[in-house]
Amino acid sequence: MSSGRERYKKSKEGKKKKSLNIGIDKILSFLLVIGILAYFIYTYIGFSNIKSENPLKNSNSDYYLLSDKKDALEKTLIVFEEEYNEKEVIKYVYLYAENKEKGQSVLIYLPGWLEYRGLERDFGTSVSVSAFRYAGEFIQDGRGFEYAIWQLEQLLGSNIDQYIWFSAQSFSVFQDKLGNSSGDSVYAQYYNNGFEVSDEAYFFNSFVSKLGWFNLLMSSSKFKDSEAVIYSSYSTLGNIVVELKNIHNSTLATRPYLIDFSSPKYLSQEESVGSVGIASYINVSEYDTVWRGFVDGMIDRKLEKERARVEIYNGSGLSGYAAQYSRRVRNSGIEVVRYDNAPLEEEKTKFYVPNIEDFPNSLQIVQEIFPGTYEVLEERPSFMTTGDIVIILGKDIPTVYSF
Repeated sequence: MSSGRERYKKSKEGKKKKSLNIGIDKILSFLLVIGILAYFIYTYIGFSNIKSENPLKNSNSDYYLLSDKKDALEKTLIVFEEEYNEKEVIKYVYLYAENKEKGQSVLIYLPGWLEYRGLERDFGTSVSVSAFRYAGEFIQDGRGFEYAIWQLEQLLGSNIDQYIWFSAQSFSVFQDKLGNSSGDSVYAQYYNNGFEVSDEAYFFNSFVSKLGWFNLLMSSSKFKDSEAVIYSSYSTLGNIVVELKNIHNSTLATRPYLIDFSSPKYLSQEESVGSVGIASYINVSEYDTVWRGFVDGMIDRKLEKERARVEIYNGSGLSGYAAQYSRRVRNSGIEVVRYDNAPLEEEKTKFYVPNIEDFPNSLQIVQEIFPGTYEVLEERPSFMTTGDIVIILGKDIPTVYSF
């Protein structure tokens, strides 16, 4: 009888202990969830001081400078600035182009010290890449970022889809909180031609490798007093980090070709103005040859299937426009079979597309290079042409986009 009572008593005590343990487990789980939530709130507060702004929207210039066509080929521009002689100057520029469907990509690296010809009309001399934003502010206050992105597109002969721009202050904050980065040759193995380029071209990989989520979470408190701004077409810091990590991981997986503008292959060195030393100028034609060899294999499959042939004729009365726009079209992966002067000057720019239903993707790419309200005619011009798309530039072409 007593043994039955003892078993009952022990069973009752066991249930109490089990119930007590379950209660403690629930409390601990609740406290753990609260702790994690509190830490993420603390982390969010730490990072919320780093803002993302898109200055292109202020003047609606994102319409002219950023591609609106969503296709398989994505091009992202990444710029890093530093402070030099109390001015913010561009130190590194990267353009990452990738076709995820084909698993192909190219990374372009531009150092800030490169000199670019093409701005003599405004400044009487070449301008270094480092001074693009400063040059834009000189021409028109408040439009430095816009001008710099425009000139980088002119230099590379290609539109971009998205951009991320670390101002000197935001770049300094990240370097200070996460540790300095420098070109690390360990990344050479991840590029098709990695052992043929300079170490400084790998700065991007070194920088992004420090943006691991754990590293960012552990460093969040260090960012809480910063007022840094990243200028970008991405709306939040989270989106920016995700894109940078995606590009970094893609380079490790796809082994892209690295076009390194610091290489002598893409440079012509001449005595600088005023005979103060040797300046390194960009060899655009050499770059175009290499870029086109890759972009022809990276373009969207629908665009590739159309195989459109384009002719461009300059009827603006001003020299150079046919060559300038033929380069942009060709660097977009579309064949330009001829460019020349038009027989007569035209008031308005026109697109002649006799069989428009056969070339919808090609036409959209071409129209993005010429943003505006141009007339598209389903016929041929009055003079002999054979192209699938024939463009006649009118006197309105200088107003397409200018400062």
